[in-house]
Amino acid sequence: MESNPRCILIVEDDPAHAEAVRRSLESGVDSTDIRIAASLAEGRRRIAERLPDAVIADLNLADGKAFELIGDQPDTPPFPLLVMTSHGDEQMAVRALKAGALDYVVKSSETFAQMPRLVERLLREWRNISERTTAQKALRASERQLMDIIDFLPDPTFAVDRDGRVIAWNFGLERLTGCSKSQLLGQPIREHWNVFYDTPHPLLLESILDPDAQPSASYDYVRQDGDQLIAEVFSAVLNAGRGAHLWIVAAPLLNTERELSGAIESIRDISAAKQAQLELQRAYGETRAITEAVRDTLYMVDRQGRLMWWNKRIEEETGCGPDALRNRPFPDFFVEDDAEKIRKALDTAWRQGYCEVEGRARTIDGIRAYRYNGVPVRDAQGRLIGIAGVGQDISEQLRDQEDLRLAATVLKNTREGVLISDSDGTRIVAINPAFTEITGYSETEAIGGSTRMLKSGRHETAFYQAMWALIASSGHWQGEIWNRRKSGEIFPAWLTISTVRDDAGEITNYVGVLSDISQVKRSEAQLEHLAHYDPLTDLPNRLLLNSRLEHAIQRARRKHTKVAVLFIDLDRFKHVNDSLGHPVGDALLQAVAQRLAGRTRGEDTLARLGGDEFVILLESIDQSREAGRVAQLIIDLMRQPFNLAEEREIYVGASIGISIFPDNGEGVTELLRNADTAMYQSKAQGRNTYRYYTESLTRAANARLLLESKLRRALEREEFILHFQPQVAMADERILGVETLVRWQDPEEGLIPPDSFIPLAEETGLIIPLGAWVLRQACRQMRDWRAAGMPTMTLAVNLSIQQFAQRDLAVQVGAILDEYDLPASCLELELTESMIMHNDAHGIDILNAMRELGVGLAIDDFGTGYSSLGYLKRLPIDRLKIDKSFVQGIPEDRNDAEIAATIIAMAHNLKLQVLAEGVETQEQHAFLREAGCEAYQGYLFSPPVPAEKIEALLAAPFRPNGSTAEGLPAPRPRARAQGSFSPNRTPRAG
Repeated sequence: MESNPRCILIVEDDPAHAEAVRRSLESGVDSTDIRIAASLAEGRRRIAERLPDAVIADLNLADGKAFELIGDQPDTPPFPLLVMTSHGDEQMAVRALKAGALDYVVKSSETFAQMPRLVERLLREWRNISERTTAQKALRASERQLMDIIDFLPDPTFAVDRDGRVIAWNFGLERLTGCSKSQLLGQPIREHWNVFYDTPHPLLLESILDPDAQPSASYDYVRQDGDQLIAEVFSAVLNAGRGAHLWIVAAPLLNTERELSGAIESIRDISAAKQAQLELQRAYGETRAITEAVRDTLYMVDRQGRLMWWNKRIEEETGCGPDALRNRPFPDFFVEDDAEKIRKALDTAWRQGYCEVEGRARTIDGIRAYRYNGVPVRDAQGRLIGIAGVGQDISEQLRDQEDLRLAATVLKNTREGVLISDSDGTRIVAINPAFTEITGYSETEAIGGSTRMLKSGRHETAFYQAMWALIASSGHWQGEIWNRRKSGEIFPAWLTISTVRDDAGEITNYVGVLSDISQVKRSEAQLEHLAHYDPLTDLPNRLLLNSRLEHAIQRARRKHTKVAVLFIDLDRFKHVNDSLGHPVGDALLQAVAQRLAGRTRGEDTLARLGGDEFVILLESIDQSREAGRVAQLIIDLMRQPFNLAEEREIYVGASIGISIFPDNGEGVTELLRNADTAMYQSKAQGRNTYRYYTESLTRAANARLLLESKLRRALEREEFILHFQPQVAMADERILGVETLVRWQDPEEGLIPPDSFIPLAEETGLIIPLGAWVLRQACRQMRDWRAAGMPTMTLAVNLSIQQFAQRDLAVQVGAILDEYDLPASCLELELTESMIMHNDAHGIDILNAMRELGVGLAIDDFGTGYSSLGYLKRLPIDRLKIDKSFVQGIPEDRNDAEIAATIIAMAHNLKLQVLAEGVETQEQHAFLREAGCEAYQGYLFSPPVPAEKIEALLAAPFRPNGSTAEGLPAPRPRARAQGSFSPNRTPRAG
């Protein structure tokens, strides 16, 4: 019966290589069951199914290393493993051998053809290894414990058994002998340098254990040094028969019975040292002139390390003359940390025949680094007379090495990918880890490959021709380029290519440094979008609108057409923001943008400038009226409600201003400004409409800007003055208080009426500092009146809606009262119904805070706003002021009389006092007194007057015939004053 065929497992992730090995084995190995695995995991499954007789595996698999098939028992692998590797992976191959692989080969077509012979040799060696004795296995176990030490020894080091056969070694031995693993493992060491072993090897080993034993050998000398046997030999095999070597038997290997079973040995090439020794002896014996020509330092010291002889170079570097050098201890020239190293090195040279040491010496040029070696010097009778050696200044070399180390560290850790090509720029010779991260190509895949693997196909041939032409002329090129990753993805990169030349100026390599700028490109695109588009609505912003408007103007000039700019402002949007919150306001703006965009032509531009301001740019229109039709369409479009959060329906309108190129302006800024001006005109004329720009609008806008600027300066310079109008008791004409009224005393224009600047102050927010100034100055005046002994009276001051919205209003008022030492009861603040209703619950909180402070509260212009009696009774107010519009018609106008009487009756029912404004005739006074009105103010008693005239009014009683105290003019019925400070309504007659 024929025996089972031998099972050979091929583990290779390259299908072409796996197929080449299989075909070679099938053609050259009989009765073989060949199996193939494409990965480490699949190879393990195959091994679990059937233990192979041999395994041939690629060293670097996608999911691991080939030697991982053996597991963690390299000393007892279950099968022989032959590792296949690529050029440059010899160090990794040695690691595989230490992990249990039997041998390794470099992949090539010749290797694949020789695979049957390699497998037969692999199986034969496996049988030999399997037949090793238990003692040999124990020796190998001991050797493995020392392998970590052997691996890191600088000299070629190996372990032999008692018969002198090699059982372990480091990579240095392979390099020294030029032998592979199969040529070393189990082979007698004498086959490689037979001069060593004229005497049987065991005698040499036993001499370590027995210091009295004298090994007989044809060596220059053999001596016992502690637990080492040291011999200096000349080999006919090593280094092609040239040079000397120091053979050191470092330590014996004992088996478990403590019997000698082998030794750890090392070979050190001392050819250079011996050559230096011979040259030094020859130079010393022949002529000193040669030594003086040497640029290295030459020296000889005695047994105590004192200088016996030196060349001129030592004098030049130390700055010492012969007398200062003779018999001076050589270590004294070195820095303290290195002096002891020099002493030990010289002692080693005396004991072992050679030393080599690096140290830092003090020279006339400062601290310099040297590498010294030393060898014993003998006289004619062979007696040791000193240690002679050579010192080389290696400062620059060390700096170069450090620079190379730093360069290698930078290359390894830099985030830019680095690629080094050959002198043709076509084949890759080196990459760094960042290159792999960026492109996806591993070092194995990239090295030896073509640089064309990165070509994206997006650049024309002319691009590359221009790039290489610049490299040829200047030596470098940099710029943006499109590259291709291993996955096929195209990505943008910033590439720098530099030329590397040798000392002769010939090109040796090209270095490419590339950075993946995909994220930079994405960020640039995002920044570009953010720079030109509104982040809330994603509509073009002012910058992009200006650019497009500029282009539209240029096209219109060429084609003799028109361009229209529609400036759109939403009506009542601020009310939505204040009442429903900014999130709802933002959602409304997005809905408006979406609705407008749906009705805009493709060639037109819809932009958002900020807030609730939108602009539509209409290009290539023939008639100005086309812009009006679009504006009306937008107004109609806004009439439909917007359904937002919580199914809430929101209604907003649109006020639109239109400017036309070239009718209303020649440039971007002018057209936008004029459209904005026209928009304000549409708001002033009722909102929810559109208006075309006219020149008069510009004049009005300029006047408004000028007035705003002057108003700001007036606040800074305190150009305002206060007038006061008495509030008088109906019953006895006694002055109960005064209402504070503000006037603007402009240095150039004189007295400016309130209706010219109060609305502007409200619109610009200047009403808050102006109102605070009025309150402070009025309280100061009240303090002065009280200090002058004037009768107690109430100071009434109007509040603006912006002041009333301040949450710390009560704190501000209390601080001013404390500042001027006034009781809160002397101050009455006047508000309007709309102010209180607009602020709702917040307004009630402020009123309650004022009531707790003790300040009086009055509703001004009662009857003109929104009045809810249910809401009114909840307010902590003290007085109602009947608006003058209901007083002027009394008693002739029956409606005015009924309204005034009703307000008085209602106020009394609510336990409130009533004051009538604008009383100018005796008839009005009589009617209101008969109706129960407690107080009044108006021209019947006095117009608003400066503070200094209030004292005279208090001293002069009112006379029914219309005259007043001496020195004061009599009031004129129904005369009109300049107005009063009442920021929440149109200024009334004062």
